[in-house]
Amino acid sequence: MAAALLVGLLCDNEDEDKHDNRNLMTERLLRPHNDALHFPDHILISLYRLPRQLILNLVAELRPALERPTRRHGALPVVVQVTNALRFFAKGDFQTEVASLSSVSQPCISRNLREVTNAICNLATKYIQFPRGEELQQIKEAFLSQSGMPGVIGLIDGSLFPIKAPSGPTEPAYVCRKGYHAINVQAIGDQNMVIRHLLAKWPGSTHDSFIFNTSDINAYLSEGRGSGWLLGDSGYPLKPYLMTPVMNEQTEAESRYNVAHKRCRSRQERLYGIWKGRWRCHDMSGGYLQYSPERAVMFVKATAVLHNICRIANLPDPEDVPAMVEDEEEGHDGIHDGAQTGRTARNNLIAHYFR
Repeated sequence: MAAALLVGLLCDNEDEDKHDNRNLMTERLLRPHNDALHFPDHILISLYRLPRQLILNLVAELRPALERPTRRHGALPVVVQVTNALRFFAKGDFQTEVASLSSVSQPCISRNLREVTNAICNLATKYIQFPRGEELQQIKEAFLSQSGMPGVIGLIDGSLFPIKAPSGPTEPAYVCRKGYHAINVQAIGDQNMVIRHLLAKWPGSTHDSFIFNTSDINAYLSEGRGSGWLLGDSGYPLKPYLMTPVMNEQTEAESRYNVAHKRCRSRQERLYGIWKGRWRCHDMSGGYLQYSPERAVMFVKATAVLHNICRIANLPDPEDVPAMVEDEEEGHDGIHDGAQTGRTARNNLIAHYFR
């Protein structure tokens, strides 16, 4: 299977005049399923986005959920199940294409993809954790050193993950402000672009401020348990624990604050770019996910876990990371409950640090 996958990689990179050599290369390179990892790391990263050791680590973590007691009824080895799913996440291929490259049936790939996705999602509590205690202080110091913004415990932003048009009466709710169907995903990232909190369930038309206001992380921070603040764009509500840009800045101090705010928040835009650039099933270049919103949400959660695994392992960022600077939603500075206390906290920050 792995060599057959290598064929797929090579053909993706060949000019069109070499496309007719696919069958010949397949015959020459086809190998058994258990040969999936017998390629050097640079080939494995091209195919699956992970080097051999990280794939083996992931296989070991998922084995209890995926391994069958026997090989009857065509049960695939866990390493093949995992690499098939990674191939789908990495390329956004149709199931039939993954099946062809893997020499297994499309129904097998469909079942395989569902089971692996669910198993990876079950690792979310291990790999996606909001910082607490001493780690919060380390994050604040890192953001201050990187961007000149004090007190930052995370960066928050929403991003649109395209999907096919769902059927039923809820379809209009998934049409985002850019005109296509999507899931509006909210993530909080740290200074290393590791995802620290994830909300992936809302239709594309849902406003960022609504997602945040109804979230568990808003309730958690409103109790004063964060000892700092998130940074968000002007689409978010200004709160004592969520600093937004100053709209219509009037002083040099406000201007300096906005510059530091933007410089710091740019890391969250890059986080989304790396996430979608590595796992192309979410990028527009990989096409729209041809699944229901419920299935698409599971793919988002699974690739968020995989993104963090890559960041924690310090894997190089993928080449040609797509620009993820999205239009900011309508500002909410001063027009919501709690805005006055948020404005007071922001004014104090500007007065004490940016004058």
